[in-house]
Amino acid sequence: MMGLLWAELRRFGVRPAIRWIAAGMLVHVALAGGLTAFKPEESTLAAMLEQGQISFYALTPVFLAYVAGVLLVTGEAASGGTRTLLAIEPRRGRVYWSKLAAAGLAVLPGVAAAYALLASCMYWVHARADVLGGPPSDLVHALAWSGVRALALAACAAVCGAALGVLVRRWWVAVGLAVAWFLVEELVLSASGVRDWFPVTNADAWVRGTGTVLSGDGFLAVPLVHSALLLLGLTALLGVLGSVVFRRRDVR
Repeated sequence: MMGLLWAELRRFGVRPAIRWIAAGMLVHVALAGGLTAFKPEESTLAAMLEQGQISFYALTPVFLAYVAGVLLVTGEAASGGTRTLLAIEPRRGRVYWSKLAAAGLAVLPGVAAAYALLASCMYWVHARADVLGGPPSDLVHALAWSGVRALALAACAAVCGAALGVLVRRWWVAVGLAVAWFLVEELVLSASGVRDWFPVTNADAWVRGTGTVLSGDGFLAVPLVHSALLLLGLTALLGVLGSVVFRRRDVR
């Protein structure tokens, strides 16, 4: 299993599209930092954390991690690499789960670097303008934990992308489905209470770590618990569905 995992990680690292994804993360961080530096006095760093602006910026690298997970599976299938791999290792379960594990692990360095640059830039800009809005130690602590949650979310997103890539086979379908669902949540379900049970809303709440996802005092009223269970459940569901399809589908 470890041999398969390392082989998948090596394939992931040499794909040209991954370099474009890494470049996209850096461009995003540069734009976010530049926009904040242009008028840092418009909002304190504490307010940006509380209002979710930091989590909004962090979700772009998470989405790119999802795209990377999709490309890890669909790119290899299109080139015939999956068929060749199954000829060497016919146990499809081991091959499938090694792909998902590789997707979740491979995106962590890039997302960690992007978030570290983003958080450092935001802190430096607001500190230089003297508009932190709170104790520095508390803000650093909040930024660090937000980054940890963003990393966990990126790993789940990459696994979901890999599983969905197995299900739909085409990278543009998998990416298009994610974009379409985001638009549905933001434009169609924005005023609906059921939106609290959908992935984009809970991804934002998970990275933010503040606010209330659900009203009331029910079992899932704690925002982080609710978001974690929902996102992990979605990841597990897609992973299992992808496993069933991968075991039964003919690989051409």
